[in-house]
Amino acid sequence: MTEPVPILTRAFQCACWIRRPSTTQAPTLIDSIDIETATQAIRWIRVAVRTIASSLEPDAREQAWEWLSAGYRNDLRALTSDQPCTFTLHDSRTTIQWTARPVTYLKLATRQSLNLPACAEQYMQPQHQRE
Repeated sequence: MTEPVPILTRAFQCACWIRRPSTTQAPTLIDSIDIETATQAIRWIRVAVRTIASSLEPDAREQAWEWLSAGYRNDLRALTSDQPCTFTLHDSRTTIQWTARPVTYLKLATRQSLNLPACAEQYMQPQHQRE
């Protein structure tokens, strides 16, 4: 007998927002992802910060490298304690903010075909016919 699939699952919701100082608009969502572990959430943010660090102004670049070197550990501890975390970089062109927060998801269906409803096969991608 197989174990039932849990209905609720714990995960982390991560997002990257930017705000231009020259506008009064609300922050713009650049990217978001749902991740299974706190370590993966921090890794997602670290990869993004490392990718842009060299293009930042000197003060923001220094702040980015300090966070990448050791500062991320506080955020990792927060996430593993079910607390949200935020990392923000400012330079004269933009403010970039990464957030990660623990969430509980209701699993409606999994990606395993055995657990999909019977009607799921009716909505598969149509196959292209050869001429």
